[in-house]
Amino acid sequence: MIQSRKNLLHGCRVPRTVILSVLSVEYIILFYSSLQRLEGILLFIGYFLLTVAITCNNHGRNVQVKYEQELSLILKCVAANLILSVFMCAVYVDNCIPYMIRLGILLILQLLSIVIMCEIVMRITIENYKGKRLYLYQEKTIDISSIPQAELISVDKVSMEIIKQKIKEYDEVYLFDLSAEKRNDLLKICFKTNRPVYFTTKLSDMELRAAGLAQDGETPIFYRQAGRIGGISAALKRLFDILFSGVLLVILAPLFGIIALCIKLDDGENVFYYQTRCTRGMKKFQIIKFRSMVVGAEKFAGAQLAQNRDPRMTRVGYILRKYKLDELPQLINIFRGEMSFVGPRPERPELIEDIAEKVPEFTFRTTVRAGLTGYAQVHGDYHTEFLDKLKWDLMYIENFSLMLDLKILLMTIPVVLKGTDDVK
Repeated sequence: MIQSRKNLLHGCRVPRTVILSVLSVEYIILFYSSLQRLEGILLFIGYFLLTVAITCNNHGRNVQVKYEQELSLILKCVAANLILSVFMCAVYVDNCIPYMIRLGILLILQLLSIVIMCEIVMRITIENYKGKRLYLYQEKTIDISSIPQAELISVDKVSMEIIKQKIKEYDEVYLFDLSAEKRNDLLKICFKTNRPVYFTTKLSDMELRAAGLAQDGETPIFYRQAGRIGGISAALKRLFDILFSGVLLVILAPLFGIIALCIKLDDGENVFYYQTRCTRGMKKFQIIKFRSMVVGAEKFAGAQLAQNRDPRMTRVGYILRKYKLDELPQLINIFRGEMSFVGPRPERPELIEDIAEKVPEFTFRTTVRAGLTGYAQVHGDYHTEFLDKLKWDLMYIENFSLMLDLKILLMTIPVVLKGTDDVK
C-alpha cells in the first residue's frame, strides 16, 4: 500500500516559464559569439521556438509516476538537440566542429539543469508536504494496518453526510478500492468541495484512460480503439529489437561465459533453462533463461509463480534473480522475434488459462509481443500482485509509443542496478 506522499506522487512539476528561463540563459552563454551574425541570431530564435514546441509541450504533467516526467523532458531536449545539429552543420558547413562541441556541452547542461530543477521541485512539493489526507475505504477490500497514520473512515459505517463534512476538513482525499457507486458519489463530493482526490484503479480505468474524444450528435463520447501495435511503429520497434539485441549479444558474450561457468561450478547441472511461454496471439515459444533454481523444481509442485525468497533457488540463482541476470539469454528470443525489449512479461499457458478464468482481461496481454521488461517491471517487482501487474501492462498496451518504450528502457537501468529486495 501507499506509505507516504513521496511514493504517492513522484514526478516533477516544473513550470514552463522556469524551464524556458533556465534554458535561454544556457543558449545565450554558449551561442554568444554566434549571436553577432545574422545566421546565429536566426539559429538562436529557431532553437528557442523549437524548445517551446518540443520540450515544453505537455512534458508529462498528466503522468505522476516516478521518473516519467523527468525522462519526457530529457528525451525531448535530446530530440531538439539532434534537430539543431542538422541546421548547425548546414549553416556552418565550413566550421561545423566547434559548434557541434558547443552543442554537446549544451546537451549536458540541459540534462543537468532539468534533473536539478526536478529534484528541487520534488523536494519542495513532495517531501515537505504538510497537508492532511483523509483515507476512505471499505472494510472488505483493504487491510487498514497497511495505511500510514492518518484519518481513516469506513464508508460502510459512516453516513455520506458525515463523510461530506469530513472531506471539507482535509486537504486531500484518498479513495481505496471502493465499489463503483460509492466511488462515483465521493468523486462528486470532492469535485464540489474542490479537494484533490486519489483513488485506486480498476481494469476498466486503464482502458478508459487511453480513450479518445469523439462526438455522437451533440453529445461528447469516449472512443477506445482496439489495443494493438501496428504500422510503422511496429516496424520500427522490430527493427530496434533486431539491431539492439544483436549488438548486446556480441558485447555481453564474455558475461554469458562467466555466468555459465558459475552455474556449472555451483551444482554441475544444465546452464540454461527452457520453458514454454506465450507471446502475441497466445503463440507458444521456448523462453531461454539462465537456470536459477534446482533441476526439477516444478516436478512435484507443478507450475507456480516464483515465491518470495524461493527455497528452490540455487546459491548462484539468488544473485542472478536479484539483479535479473537470469533474463539475459532472452536476448536470443528477442532477436528471433519471439519477444520484444518492451512488453508484458510472457507467462506459461497453463497459468494464463487459470488466471483468465477469474480475470478474463488477463489474456489481453497477449495482443502484443511479450517483452523483456515493461511498465510492470519498472514499477513493481517479482512478487507484485498479478492484478497490479496487469493494470500496468494494460496501460502500456493502450498508450504504446516509441517514446514510451525508450522511457521504460531507461527506467529499467536503475531497477537492475539496484537489485530487488525480494530476492536475497
